[in-house]
Amino acid sequence: MFSNRAQLLKRTPENGTDRETFLSLLVDEYLNSTLHDAKCQVLANLANFAYDPINYEYIRNVGVLDIFLYVVKNENNHQLLHFAVAGICNSCCDPLNADYIITHAGLKPLVALLKLENINILADTITSLLYLNNNQIRTELSTAEVVQRISDIQKSNDKRLVNLATIFLQDVCCTSDQEQL
Repeated sequence: MFSNRAQLLKRTPENGTDRETFLSLLVDEYLNSTLHDAKCQVLANLANFAYDPINYEYIRNVGVLDIFLYVVKNENNHQLLHFAVAGICNSCCDPLNADYIITHAGLKPLVALLKLENINILADTITSLLYLNNNQIRTELSTAEVVQRISDIQKSNDKRLVNLATIFLQDVCCTSDQEQL
């Protein structure tokens, strides 16, 4: 459920931790943890916080987007990648977050995830790319390699992937000539 500031204040105990501080503590926990399971749990929690628009500013302020981008750029573990791309997907519908992801070199590593076989990662990646799509990056999203990979995904047995791939090809790769048909 989406929150507003009044609801957050009402639910925060008098001596409790505010949302931004709590997210900052989660970031610290992720950065200082050496245990894989702990990193996964914290990253999953951060991705869940990215679902609520009330958290978008906090997410930018405390470095959550940086963690998501770091994982997408540097990790090979599918569990960590799944949580990071889910966090990106949850947060990139916000224009400021989308701009942050694009200007911090997030597009290329997201496109690279299209080569994976993990259905959840693929679904969140395609959805993220749809949210990030704009006139500035459309040419990067409609390269022959990306179109081929999305076309391959469109042949999946997973209906969700088929639908997302179809939407991607229609919305991102459609030229003005095709639009007139």
